[in-house]
Amino acid sequence: MQTGYAVLSTSAEETRILGAALAPLLLPGDVVSLSGELGAGKTVFVQGLATALGVERPVTSPTFTLVHEYPGRYRIIHVDIYRLDSFQEVIDLGFEELADPGAILVVEWGDAVAPLLPPRYLQVEIRRTSPHRPDERELVFRPNGQDWVRKLEGMRATAEALLDAASDYAGGPRFVNLADVAPRDDGRYRRPGPEP
Repeated sequence: MQTGYAVLSTSAEETRILGAALAPLLLPGDVVSLSGELGAGKTVFVQGLATALGVERPVTSPTFTLVHEYPGRYRIIHVDIYRLDSFQEVIDLGFEELADPGAILVVEWGDAVAPLLPPRYLQVEIRRTSPHRPDERELVFRPNGQDWVRKLEGMRATAEALLDAASDYAGGPRFVNLADVAPRDDGRYRRPGPEP
């Protein structure tokens, strides 16, 4: 049985809100793995998370620099491994040292290095839902480890309240429990009610 949630975001701002809703539950030593095609919104999600953790400087993609570090309530290490071609390059980058127990590690393209991630981490996949709705995304949160199951429950409650306050979305439930639904042929998750 799958655990986790699929969540609908209708704008970049809502994707930031989802990152911000996760932030209060994060502690040093936590690892968040982000995946999704180029331009899916991985850095946008990190912007919301970092701002909610008190980061004051702009959060940008570390695609060319590979690693950005941000001071805030907790130190955030933001890594992008897109340009690395092998596990050896990731290891040479000092990946094991980046997973500092005194910082929160966020890894863009983390699915490519899943064997190097610790047993406990949160996997977040971000994908476009339709070429006809360019701002809409589905974010799929999958916990690895029991503490992430608990943290996701807290994030869902916070995110629902923040999204309701920030949007006039009336398309049905935003969150679907992965245990209650099967993915469609395109990999997205069906929501109750008519398909958009």
